[in-house]
Amino acid sequence: MRFLICSFFFLWVHFVKAQNQKANSISGVIIDREDSAPVPFAYLYLKNYPDFSTLADEQGEFMFYFPSQFMDEMLVVSRIGYEKKEVSISSLSATANKLSLQRQLLLLNEVTVMPEGNSIEEMISKAIDNIPKNYPDKRHQLRGFYRKVSTNYEEFTKLVEAAVLVEDVSYKKDGLSLRIKLESLRQSDELGEVDSSMSSLKQRLRDQIKASGSTIGPLNEIIETYQHNNGFRGDAYHSKSWFGKDGDRFMGIPELPTYRRFMGEEIVGNDTIYQIAFSSKDPPNGNSYLKINSRNYAIVEYQFRLASGEFEYFAKFREVDGVYYPEMLRNKELRLINRDVGAHQMDISTFWFDMPMTEDLKKIRAKDALGRDEEVVSNKYELDSSFWKGYDFIKKYPLDSAVIRSLEKEKSLEQQFKCNAKD
Repeated sequence: MRFLICSFFFLWVHFVKAQNQKANSISGVIIDREDSAPVPFAYLYLKNYPDFSTLADEQGEFMFYFPSQFMDEMLVVSRIGYEKKEVSISSLSATANKLSLQRQLLLLNEVTVMPEGNSIEEMISKAIDNIPKNYPDKRHQLRGFYRKVSTNYEEFTKLVEAAVLVEDVSYKKDGLSLRIKLESLRQSDELGEVDSSMSSLKQRLRDQIKASGSTIGPLNEIIETYQHNNGFRGDAYHSKSWFGKDGDRFMGIPELPTYRRFMGEEIVGNDTIYQIAFSSKDPPNGNSYLKINSRNYAIVEYQFRLASGEFEYFAKFREVDGVYYPEMLRNKELRLINRDVGAHQMDISTFWFDMPMTEDLKKIRAKDALGRDEEVVSNKYELDSSFWKGYDFIKKYPLDSAVIRSLEKEKSLEQQFKCNAKD
């Protein structure tokens, strides 16, 4: 199983983890504009590259690390109940910054107060109980855009982009029936230092896990990102799984308790969305959370993050005709290509999706679908430059200028795309 692979690597990673990260940093405190009181657990991220982020602590204090290429970027500060604030990084000093947030004004009839008692636990339990009716129970297709960006300290070292058609079935079934058709792919050169022994090590670990009788997740990175981050499918219907009613991810067990904390609420349309943080530490700092719609107990967004930063899984869903489909999925994990292992060297994989299609579907044939054990990084795909020039997703989610600058030190991305495509 994928989590067994992660466990093997997690122990090994901390043995060889790099000690120093090259990054600029700023620190300060988030305060309420009206009374100057600290605003706890505000979320800070780069506007054009939100994968670089941090969370203020209980006293509103924060430390934000970022590569030097981002000195001209905008920093966004967000907290439920407050208006978002944008400020240029270049306008901030290295320390002692005070960033004030303006409270949001809500109509009295829109405000909903969390009831006391065991309401958080009950809300999570109801959200899990309602998964069967809140998420797809029949075949559907999603057109999506996949982008993977790899990092190494202050540099970006690899880019993969793909246009895909995803065909999924009822969430009651596991991911084995999932099919993804690759419509176009392009990729840059590999600028990271690749150690061939790492590939051999990963393969040996996979062989050992397979020999133990455990199920191994897909090797194909596109399938893996969709299946693993879209956590409601399959797992939610097994009581002992993470999203299962008897699972210990949210409810905990006596030997390993899970702490929960109400982080706030926001009004979206006519719905009240509650944000609940959870952690094995008390109190939870908000790095891992659920957002639950009080109307139908749908989980509309979630994030799981290890405190040390080596892994992060994020999913956001949109409601269409009373059913929730993925709108965005993001996966951040260690890039295990050499022995310089640490949170400076990551693969950041993201999916963005169009509206779902449920009627008159032309099924994806098995021969046209990506293989589960097929590695995407190869030269077997032709480059269709005209396709990418007119691709709507690229216009909606353009590549950050800092990534382009890193990758184009030797030659243009277009040249790299041509070199890394099928002859």
